[in-house]
Amino acid sequence: MTYQTDVTPAESHIVDQLRAALDGLMTIEAITVQTNDAKPHVQFTGTFPTNAPAAVFDELERRFERLGYTPQIVHPQEENGKAHALESDWLVLHALPVVADKKTGNQKINAVLFVLTVLSVLVTGALQENVDIFAHPGQIWRGWPFAVTLLGILTAHELSHYFMGRRYGSPVSLPYFIPLPLLSILGTMGAVIVQRAPMRSRKALFDIGAAGPIGGLIVAIPLLIIGLMFSKVGQPSEFIPIEEDTMLSQEGNSLLYLGSKYLVHGEILPNEAGEDVWLSPPSPGGTVAFAAWAGLLVTSLNLFPVGQFDGGHIAYAMWGRKGWKIARGFVALMFAWGVFLLTVMGNVAGTTWLVWGGVSLLMGPRHPPPLNDVTPLDAKRKRLGWLLVIIFILILTPIPLITKQP
Repeated sequence: MTYQTDVTPAESHIVDQLRAALDGLMTIEAITVQTNDAKPHVQFTGTFPTNAPAAVFDELERRFERLGYTPQIVHPQEENGKAHALESDWLVLHALPVVADKKTGNQKINAVLFVLTVLSVLVTGALQENVDIFAHPGQIWRGWPFAVTLLGILTAHELSHYFMGRRYGSPVSLPYFIPLPLLSILGTMGAVIVQRAPMRSRKALFDIGAAGPIGGLIVAIPLLIIGLMFSKVGQPSEFIPIEEDTMLSQEGNSLLYLGSKYLVHGEILPNEAGEDVWLSPPSPGGTVAFAAWAGLLVTSLNLFPVGQFDGGHIAYAMWGRKGWKIARGFVALMFAWGVFLLTVMGNVAGTTWLVWGGVSLLMGPRHPPPLNDVTPLDAKRKRLGWLLVIIFILILTPIPLITKQP
C-alpha cells in the first residue's frame, strides 16, 4: 500500500478513521490526502468485493456519515478526464468532507405557490375562453378545462419525480409551482423539485429522471386526444372575423401532435387549404387540446440531454461522461437553430431556442456524477432510455409558435 506521509497528526487521525470505516468493504491499495483542511478530502484507491461497490454502498454511506463524510466512487480513468496507470480493476473512492442536508423545505411555501399558480392558470384559461377577467372576475372559473389539464400534467410529472426520489431515500422537496399571471400564454413557468443531495447511483439517477416525463405523458396524451376529439377543424375565417391587419398565433407541430391530429381527424393538419384544428372558442375541446399540447412541449424541454434537465439525468445515467459531449453538442445545436430561424426564416420562435440555449449554459451543461458512478445501468433501463430518446424526438417541436397573417 502507498500512503501520502506529508499530513498533520489531525489529518492522520481522520484518515485512520476513514480507513477503519472501510474495513471489510474495500481493499485499499493507495491513500492520498487531497487537501490540508481540518477535515481533508481523502482519496482511496483499491478494489471492492467482486469489484461491485453497489453491493456495499449503503453500508459504506452509513459508516462515512457518522464521520461527517460522503463517499463517491469513480473509475480511475475518468479522474481529471485522462487515463491513470493503475490496475484495471482498481476504483477510486473519494471521501468528501460533507454530509448533505436532509431537509426538504417548508411545505407551507409549496402550498401557497400551488394556490397562486392555480389562480394564475385559471385566469389564463378564462382569457382563452374570451372572458374579460377584469370586468367579470367572478367568471374566472371558466378557465377550469385549461387549468385542470395543464396542472394535471405538471403535477403528474413532478409528483412522479417526488415519489421516485423518496423511494430511493433522496431528500427531495415537494413541487414548487411558479405562477406567472398575464405574462405567459400558460400562466405558469412550470414547477421544480429541489434536491440538495447528489444522486446516489446511475440507477437512481435514471429512475428519478425518467419518472417525471413518463408520468406527465401518461396524463398528457389521453387528454390531448380527448381535446382534439372535441375541437373543430377549419380555416381561421370560419371562427373569427378576419381583418387586413389580423395576426394569428399557431401552435407548432411535433411528430406526435401531427400524428394525433391525423388519428382523430383523418388528415394531415394544417392541410393545403389552410385548415387546422381550432384551439379556442367555439371549439369545445380547444383549450384542453392546447393545454395538453403545452404539456407535451414542457415535457420535451425537460428531456433536453443537458445538465440537470430530466434528459440530462437520463443521458448521464446511460452514457456517463460521454453525456457531457452530447450536452455540449445539443447546446450548440440550439443556438444554431435559433439563429437560423431568426435570420433565414425570419421567425421569432428562434428566440425560444436562444433563450433555452442560454439557460442551459447558465445552469451548466455538464451533469454532476452520482455518488456511485461505476455501476452501469441494467439492460432493461437502457432499453427504456432508448425509448425515451425516441419519445423525445416524437414530442420535440422545432418551431413552437408561429405568428402570421391568415
